[in-house]
This record gives sequence, structure tokens and C-alpha cells, in this order.
Amino acid sequence: MCPACQGELDFGSSAAICGVCAASYEIRAGKIYFDPVPGRDDGLDQLKARLKKWLGKYYYTIGVDVIAPDYPVNYRKLILERLNPEHQIVIDVGCGNRRVHEDIICLDLFDYEEVDIVCDAHRLPFARGSVDGLVTRYLFEHIADCHAIVTGFDACTRPGGMGVHLVPFLYPFHASPQDFHRFTHEGAGFLFKGWDVVEQRNVTGPATLLLLCLIEFVSTALSFGKGKLRKYFYLCLCLFLFPVKYLDVFFVANKNFITLAPTLLTVVRKPRRR
Repeated sequence: MCPACQGELDFGSSAAICGVCAASYEIRAGKIYFDPVPGRDDGLDQLKARLKKWLGKYYYTIGVDVIAPDYPVNYRKLILERLNPEHQIVIDVGCGNRRVHEDIICLDLFDYEEVDIVCDAHRLPFARGSVDGLVTRYLFEHIADCHAIVTGFDACTRPGGMGVHLVPFLYPFHASPQDFHRFTHEGAGFLFKGWDVVEQRNVTGPATLLLLCLIEFVSTALSFGKGKLRKYFYLCLCLFLFPVKYLDVFFVANKNFITLAPTLLTVVRKPRRR
């Protein structure tokens, strides 16, 4: 669907053209570009973008799942237990360069290798009620107006459709490129006001929280305000201390730690009637 006028698109080999407003959207390397890819001004953001492109899936399987101070989440298992992309239209908004399942449609503002549709999350190119399931992983903290995004989700999701969302709670500031919000489980539920909250729980726990705080404190304290030195200490501490996060294997199944977790899962369902 054309995000400008909601008209139907006629797909060619190099462009998709709206039959109503005649807007043209480039198709290149298997991706359709509904919005231009923005530049990256932040140094850390530029480094992460380069690493994601150079390392591909290894950025996540080694850099994020092993070395980073977050307890590794099995996204594939978590999502496929709640959605069925083989028989449903499921979209992953803000997917980065990590595809969870081959049948999930991957959307991002940046044209990573795994991205299918390059677009702004505020202008989703899907017809009203055409999507069965939505996935977001660490998207909402980077969106200034989260309610505008949820309004768009509500429009394109069919009645009875599901949303599986991972949001940060007790998590350090990480502008990539900007960082606006944190969510308690109550705050995440309120964000989807009008949807039914099906499930909420922590997917990381107090060991990850302890490790995040320790690494942030020591790297900041020892760097004396010098950004490059802080990044060096941060990386070194991650390399030496990352095993601490695996203690969360004892806590992620304990719902009592939903109030002491860096990352929360919120699963919602759009009501069939309103």
C-alpha cells in the first residue's frame, strides 16, 4: 500500500508505482525503499552500523549474544511460540540486521542486508487490517512519539491480531541515534491502551542489571570524561565480565523479577470488537 495516499501499488522490476497518486518507490537489491536512508551523525551509531554490515549475523551471534552484557534472548523461540509467520502476515518493525524467521517481513529505516522494506515506522505501507502479527525489539525507546507508532500499528493490524514487544526498563542510556523512554510493565501495558494485555514478564534479570551497572560505572569513572577511553574500558570490561549475565538463567523464569529487569516482554492482542 502507498503510505502517502493508501493507494494500491503496481510492482515493476525497479520500482513500485502508486495507481492513485503516482508516487514511485525504488526497488533495489530485493528491497523496496519507501523512505530515504538517513545519515548517521553519532560516532557510536556509525560504528554500530558499520559493524552490523561488516559482520552480518555474527554481530549478533557473537557481539551481542556472547560479549555484550545482556542475557541472550532466544528471539526465534519467543516469537514463534506466540505467532505463526508460516501461515500469517507477520512484520518485524525496526528489525536491524537480525532476521528471526524467513517468513517474517523485516522493516527498518536503514537498509541492512536482512531488511525487506525500508520505511519509517510512522508510515507503514500496509493496508488497514492486513497484518496478523507485529514484532518490535527495542524499538520504542528510540521513538519520540510512541503513541503515534501504536496508532499506526492499530490501523494495519486485523482484529484479533497479536503484538510481541520487547522494551527496556532498567537499562542504561543508549542513543542509537536517540534514546527517549523506559517502560515499567504497567507503562508498557498503558502504551497499548485499547489492546488486551495477554502476557508480561522479564526476559533478562538482576544479573544482567548488576553487570550493566557495574560496567557503566567503572568505565565512566576510569575514563575521566574522555569518550574514547570510556569505550575502551567498556569493551574490556565486557570481554572479562560477560559470564556474570548467565546467572540470569536462574531468574528469567521468576515473575517476581519483573520489577528488577533490564528488558521486559509485553504481548498484546487487538480486540475483535470495540
